[in-house]
Amino acid sequence: MENLDKFYLTHGTITDGNSLFIEDGAMLIENGEIIWIGPGEEMDDHQGIEIDMGGRMLVPGLINPHHHLYSYFATGLAPCGETGTFLQILENLWWHLDRNLDEESVYYSALVAIMDAVRYGITTIFDHHASMSYVSGSLSTLGRAFETVGIKGLLCYETSDRHGDLEVVKHIRENIDFWEQQKDSDNLKGCFGLHANLTLSEETMDVIAELKPPGMPIHIHCGEAEEDLDYCVELGYTGPVDRLDSHGLLDERSILAHAVHLSNTDLEILREISPVVVNNPESNANNRVGSMKRGKLNSFVLGTDGMGCDMIQTLRSYYLLGKGNQESFEEMRKLFFDRPKKVLNLYFPGMGNLQPGNAADLAILDYIPLSSVSRENVISNLIFGARSARSWMTISRGRIIWRDGHFPFLDEKEILVNTKKTVKALHKRFMA
Repeated sequence: MENLDKFYLTHGTITDGNSLFIEDGAMLIENGEIIWIGPGEEMDDHQGIEIDMGGRMLVPGLINPHHHLYSYFATGLAPCGETGTFLQILENLWWHLDRNLDEESVYYSALVAIMDAVRYGITTIFDHHASMSYVSGSLSTLGRAFETVGIKGLLCYETSDRHGDLEVVKHIRENIDFWEQQKDSDNLKGCFGLHANLTLSEETMDVIAELKPPGMPIHIHCGEAEEDLDYCVELGYTGPVDRLDSHGLLDERSILAHAVHLSNTDLEILREISPVVVNNPESNANNRVGSMKRGKLNSFVLGTDGMGCDMIQTLRSYYLLGKGNQESFEEMRKLFFDRPKKVLNLYFPGMGNLQPGNAADLAILDYIPLSSVSRENVISNLIFGARSARSWMTISRGRIIWRDGHFPFLDEKEILVNTKKTVKALHKRFMA
């Protein structure tokens, strides 16, 4: 399919999950922007190609605010040792994997993972990257994968002390270099990645606080496991959030993943500063680290932590792993629609709105509601109706990048051949 400068979508259920609910809606898109949106019967005659949505549900392009694209090739790997504790899981699977990544495996892991995300309607990913044998230039390699598929990314490198002082310097430099390179980009941005408090010394935290440019946000695993909380307490802090704040690393654009094991002081700091907190329910369950205390921390969004690419399935898991049918659908609506849009605009201003004049980032789910969709039932439509439904069409800045099972601009067969070769070589290194 050619790149369309102007086209219109018709016969779809259009919703932003908040105030826009159109049962038989239409939308005109031109030069990457939404020009008009409303009931199909009110649409004037327009020149351009018509795409009939067939009654499917159109929502703003989805966002995954905490992902690990490098983990995509872990499928089929057995850990190289015991996994009885959280640290053993890190040491014998994830850290062993990231030590064996090279430029080729970083690129193809990101490429196929981003493609998978697009299949589920995702148009923005916040990625937390690690490849300890390939540091310098690794974020630019990730960036190439984002540009190839055509979606937005907020990227960082996982700074950690686990390979010594000289390696930490490389991690810091990679984060800052990429952030500076992408300042003027509309589609790629950088932030400062930190692995977790438990792998960062006081000396390293001081260096990061000194070298991190003003306005550069951090992205860190925070209080994921009990070991993270204990480590900070042993250093004299009340918890992992308190430690970050004491080093001057927290603001409203900081991204804190997990937030499971926190002190009461940590919670007070979160309420005061209101950084971006990302709950990863499926990963937490898989790693047996516990669950976020939802009642004490209400302002958060959902991520996958590398467990997958399906944000609607993640919402369903959040529901099932929580209170089930006692969950408030209104709170879940805010969790899935309102808060992600607010988070997206912290880094990519003007995105996520279904309004004329805004960029057309859209997901048309392969789901046809059988009744009118409203503010009250939009969440039940997602978790019970659209559950695990792939996107029928994904549109990024007005460009159709996925349509009815195909990527119009990508050679999927060639990518698959190259990916299989890359995976075989990576797994051989991992098992050696």
